[in-house]
Amino acid sequence: MSPQLSAWLPHVHSRRFRQILITCLLACSVSAALLGSVMVMRWRAEAAQRKDTGVVLTQASQQLLRAFQSRRGTLTLLRDAFDQAGNLSAEAQKALADSAVSHTRHLLGVGLSQSGQPLAWLRTPARTAREERARLARAVSQRTRTARSWRVPSTFTATIPPRRTLLIMLEPLPNPRPSHQMLVGIFEVEPLLSDFFELTLQQPFPVQLLEGERVLYQSAGWQRPTGDRRPTVTEETVRLDAVHWVLQMQPGTTQTARTLSWFNALLLTFGGVIIMAIGVIIWLLAMRTRLLQRAVSRRTAALRRAMERLRQLATTDELTGLSNRRAFLERWQFEYERATRYGRPLECLVIDVDGFKSINDTAGHPMGDAVLKQVAQDLQVSLRQSDVLARFGGDEFIVALPETSVAQASLVAEKLRKLRLRGPWERFPGLGPVRLSVGLSHLQPHLTAEQVIQQADADMYASRREARKESTDVVHASS
Repeated sequence: MSPQLSAWLPHVHSRRFRQILITCLLACSVSAALLGSVMVMRWRAEAAQRKDTGVVLTQASQQLLRAFQSRRGTLTLLRDAFDQAGNLSAEAQKALADSAVSHTRHLLGVGLSQSGQPLAWLRTPARTAREERARLARAVSQRTRTARSWRVPSTFTATIPPRRTLLIMLEPLPNPRPSHQMLVGIFEVEPLLSDFFELTLQQPFPVQLLEGERVLYQSAGWQRPTGDRRPTVTEETVRLDAVHWVLQMQPGTTQTARTLSWFNALLLTFGGVIIMAIGVIIWLLAMRTRLLQRAVSRRTAALRRAMERLRQLATTDELTGLSNRRAFLERWQFEYERATRYGRPLECLVIDVDGFKSINDTAGHPMGDAVLKQVAQDLQVSLRQSDVLARFGGDEFIVALPETSVAQASLVAEKLRKLRLRGPWERFPGLGPVRLSVGLSHLQPHLTAEQVIQQADADMYASRREARKESTDVVHASS
């Protein structure tokens, strides 16, 4: 890798890293700001709901109290009618009671109670059986036992099976009256409350009306406690004489809360768009960095391949594919130092092709190249994988034999001398099988690495002269 590229890469990576880091910090800051805004909006919405719930609850309790007072007003008007008309006959009293019931919603019946006597019904309560009317009469008698009860209006509730709640209002008739008379009005609670809450509560607030532990009315949206969830409940007491009702209300979605919810939704949408945009920017930066890294990786791989190719060209002989002189000398120096340090044997062979000049002159240089290739292949087959074979120059080859004794190296040299390489050059006149001259030297304490090679080269020339002499003697003997 070039120095310019090595110096440029960290700068690029650090710059991209800073950009991505700043973008991530910006996204986190925007997300935190949006989350804080959402929490503030939610708190404001809940506060608005609680405030609106309290206002609506107060208004509802006041209107409920006025509704009860308006029902009492019906009995008051009926009482005044009895008082102004003087002593009315039973038929006239029933006619007035029928008129009051027909013109007043939820008024089931009207009766007249007299001290010491059972309740006399002027208008029998609708949808009420005889046993139920008897229970109502007993409830009125128990309520009017004391003398004080005959002088003040009174309101109370009575429950008759099956869990039917009735509102009973007592209105004393003015004196002088014989034996204290009292006007009794019977109202049905459930439909009265249903109509009241449907008409008065315009906002969707879940409500519940309790008398002690008993539920008198409960709207459809009322949420009951489940497990650890406890809905927020605001309550207020409605008092009318002996009636003590508790009006409970849960927060509903008011206009203010809806506005804040819409603003909250818009804020979340806007924040989501911003976060998505920041995410896209981060993705684009990451993709750009990744593409840059891929381009740098491709260039680095190409540079490594080129460097490997240059190394091969610098250390490999192009013709034979063997190591060249430079590569062999580096490896030979390493093996020489190792053998010298640890006292291990090391042998060197120098090999020369006999008559190579004649082959080039007779058959041409292409045929000489073919001879060198054939020699390289046969030498590779004849040597071990641990042996180091190289082309030393021209028609000379050199071999390093590590961990090899002198006797073993002599056998290898003799084996190579006996090789007879045959090939297409034999069809040329005067050319026959190729023979090799081999010189041997071994590591000695007083010899340097270069001197060992020189000694092997000298031994190779001596071997060639001896081979030529033997060949000449054979020719003379045959003559």
